[in-house]
Amino acid sequence: MLRPLVDIVMTVILLLSMSYELVGPVVAGMLPFGFDGYEYGSLIHEILGTSLVVLFVFHLWLNRWWFRTLFTGRYGLTRSILALVNILLILDVILLTVSGLAMSQMLDLEETDGLIAWSRTAHVLASYWGYVIMCFHIGLNWHIFSAMMFRKLKLGRVVPHVAAVMLMVYGGYAFARRNLWDYMMLRTEFVFFDFDEPFLYFLADYAAVMVLFACLGHYTVLMLRRLKKS
Repeated sequence: MLRPLVDIVMTVILLLSMSYELVGPVVAGMLPFGFDGYEYGSLIHEILGTSLVVLFVFHLWLNRWWFRTLFTGRYGLTRSILALVNILLILDVILLTVSGLAMSQMLDLEETDGLIAWSRTAHVLASYWGYVIMCFHIGLNWHIFSAMMFRKLKLGRVVPHVAAVMLMVYGGYAFARRNLWDYMMLRTEFVFFDFDEPFLYFLADYAAVMVLFACLGHYTVLMLRRLKKS
C-alpha cells in the first residue's frame, strides 16, 4: 500500500512542480491567512521540488531490490529499456537537484553570472527531459496497476484503449502548443508562463502530456511482450 501511495503523491507533485510560480496564487487562495502567492511562488516551487526529490529517494529505497539485481541475470530488450530509463531518470534527478540548489532562495548561495547561466540552463533541460522520462517510466511500470484497476472498474479491454488514444492525441497537441520540445532542445532557455491563464487549463495540458508519454511507455512494454511471445 505504501508504494502506490508514494507514487501517486510523487505524480501529483511532479505535475504541480511544472507550473513553477503559477502554483503560488493557487496555494495562497487555499490558505486562511494573507499570503502573496506571486511573491512567494518560486519558494513554493522550491518546496515542491525538494519534496519530489525526497520522495524520489524514498521511492528508490522502496525499490532497492532493483539495484541488487542490476548486474545479475540476462538482459533482454525489455529489461534493457527498463534499466536504461531508470538510469537516465536517476541521472536527471541528480542534475535537477544540483542545478536547483544552485538557484535556491532558501540556501541563498553566492551566485556568479556563470553559475546563474549554467544552473538556469541545466534546470530547464533537466526539468523537461525529466518530466518526459518520469512519465515514460510510469508507463513502463503501469501494467502492475492497470490489470487490477480495470478488473475492479469492469471497464473491459476496449474502453481504456479508446480513452488512452484520445488522451494521447490531446497530449500531443498540448506538447506542441506548450513548446515543450523547444525547452527540451534548449531552443529557448526562458520558459514562458501566462499568469492570466486559468491554472486548471495549464494542469489539463500537462496532465495530457503526462498521459501521452505514460501510454507510450505502457504500449512499448505491451508490444515488446507480444514480440517476445511470437
